[in-house]
Amino acid sequence: MKAGVLDVLLYIFEKFQDEEIVPVEKAQQLVDELEEVGFKSFEIDSALSWLDGLVDTNSENFAPIPSSQQNTRVFHPYEEHYLSVECRGFLYFLEQTGVLDSHSREAVIDRVLALETNKQVDLDQLKWVVMMVLFNLPGRQGAAVWLENMDACFH
Repeated sequence: MKAGVLDVLLYIFEKFQDEEIVPVEKAQQLVDELEEVGFKSFEIDSALSWLDGLVDTNSENFAPIPSSQQNTRVFHPYEEHYLSVECRGFLYFLEQTGVLDSHSREAVIDRVLALETNKQVDLDQLKWVVMMVLFNLPGRQGAAVWLENMDACFH
């Protein structure tokens, strides 16, 4: 993974997870704070671009397709390069338990690929991406809290 990009995202997520909206005026203040903490400019820029893409997950590009059938997601080899068998299994598990729907699953996959990493994300990194996506989607925050609580039970 790009050195530190996920670390920047986690820092931002933990700092602002309780706030509904982060005012634009705070953006430069946030960048200054991230630089003060030791993150590099390119890591900060990459993380902010990633967050812009996270906002786009609410768009129609990820809108669920109405269907009465249960569909199985088949991963493209490009996606398999970044998502291990363990991570893909975890995504299936989350979908089966109702934590993810097809919309949020596709948003998670999109955000994992947007990390622009050279290697597979590990399960803990995937869980963070899932939580960030769920916290961003209207009406899905409860699923993020469930995931966070479930994860705490096993650690």
